[in-house]
Amino acid sequence: MAQPGGGALGGAGRASASGSRYRARGRPQANALWWSEQIKAGDVVRGAYGHLKTAPIHEDDIAAVAVHALTEDGHAGRRYTLTGPEVLTLAEQVRVIGEAIGRPLRWQELTREEERARLLADPGFPDGFVDELLDGYARMAAAPAPAVTATVPGITGAAATPLSRWAAEHAAGFGGGPRRE
Repeated sequence: MAQPGGGALGGAGRASASGSRYRARGRPQANALWWSEQIKAGDVVRGAYGHLKTAPIHEDDIAAVAVHALTEDGHAGRRYTLTGPEVLTLAEQVRVIGEAIGRPLRWQELTREEERARLLADPGFPDGFVDELLDGYARMAAAPAPAVTATVPGITGAAATPLSRWAAEHAAGFGGGPRRE
């Protein structure tokens, strides 16, 4: 389930006490957890806009940038665009999660109308957010793919976290155990 007000579209801007602003241009990786019930139930994730390209960003990377912006000089009045380190379609994100849990997963494309009906039937998904979500996805799908930014490593000194690592960290949430390497 997406979290209303939690940036399900990943585009919300935030201000810090230092006056700097950041915008998570990538879809938060944690939003992939809304597929968890479908993944626990089988090997198919059903949804619309599987071709939508995003640069999913780990919530810890967003927090790390915020900490630096709040505790270091030089960030006052600055604006930052945050992304993860790679551009992936929603369907590719499902595949990456499958690799992390050791099961081949696939995306089944639904029409917008089918996805709307699916979301409205979900008791945990707020009805008032369905059209906003689908409209946002349609706008993002029609736009050019997002560019990966170097903001996270530039501010934190550490590489942005790839979805594969996030998925391995959260494998239990999808009914799998952590991948052993």
